[in-house]
Amino acid sequence: MASLRALLPILTVAFACGDDAGSGGSGSAAGGGGAGGAGGAGGAPPVLDPALFDCTRASDPGRVTAVPVACATDRACTTKLVSGHRGAPSLAPEDSLAAVRAAIALGADFVETDPRPTKDGFLVNLHDTSVDRTTDGTGEALDLTLAEIQALHLDTYGLVGDFSCERVPTLEQVLEAARGKVHVLVDANKTDRVDLLVAAIQTTDTLDWAIFDTSSVDKIDEALALEPSLHTMIRVGSTAELDEQLAHFTAHPPVIVEISGDVSVMIPAAHAAGHRAFLDVFELDVAAGIGQGDVSVYGPLFEAGLDIAQTNRPDYVLRYLGRFP
Repeated sequence: MASLRALLPILTVAFACGDDAGSGGSGSAAGGGGAGGAGGAGGAPPVLDPALFDCTRASDPGRVTAVPVACATDRACTTKLVSGHRGAPSLAPEDSLAAVRAAIALGADFVETDPRPTKDGFLVNLHDTSVDRTTDGTGEALDLTLAEIQALHLDTYGLVGDFSCERVPTLEQVLEAARGKVHVLVDANKTDRVDLLVAAIQTTDTLDWAIFDTSSVDKIDEALALEPSLHTMIRVGSTAELDEQLAHFTAHPPVIVEISGDVSVMIPAAHAAGHRAFLDVFELDVAAGIGQGDVSVYGPLFEAGLDIAQTNRPDYVLRYLGRFP
């Protein structure tokens, strides 16, 4: 098993997820925002009642998973865990508070965020550099104020539920929605304002619930200088890079190691170093969808020792793990 792609020799769908790629969202940007989506693909019912997490909910969902809270940041925890990439984007608009609530209702262990700065210095949870794909507006986030961005409606094409109240949230709003319910991977790759990222975690009292996640060693150093008790996550693509970063952070080890490259090498290397291996499984999500929900496609990776899967379909991965009906 040389790579994730090697697990999918028959997969012909290209599924990219670069830092600024417009992939893995709630659907086509042609859908517009407003009062909710037109329904699931082929009219299939959603895996969860939208009233649990959309604008009609009576209350916000509570933590439903039986996995101990401490497992998310415990390097010794052997439970297989699931990270919802941009929340639960198959159920709610990506990177929205509804997507966070949906991930909580599913029982995900983490939600991944995409904070980037606005013109007036706020951090909004927006994957792309612009609002074009995921809202009914246009323009670069850096050229728009928070008020201008939050006046836009989110794209809800293909989603079941009422998301008319949803707007692009701030990082603080995401952290507050997650606190006590699901851990948040705070992706620091989309801004150099490390001070704002750390301040958001501090002011929302989410040091126990947030994990500072980046490929930049310098950003982690800066963040730890501001908040020495911060949980961190590193990203490595080779054993040399793994050894180098773990040596650098000997005094404050990361709680998660995201790997790329040759997984047959990187998973054992992470384990040998006393860490857990985290991997994006977006191509497997596509394969499972093509297979009409055949979650067996995740089997080879978990059997190879993968500890944490980051997915656009947390419902699929949780079902494979026997944690969701």
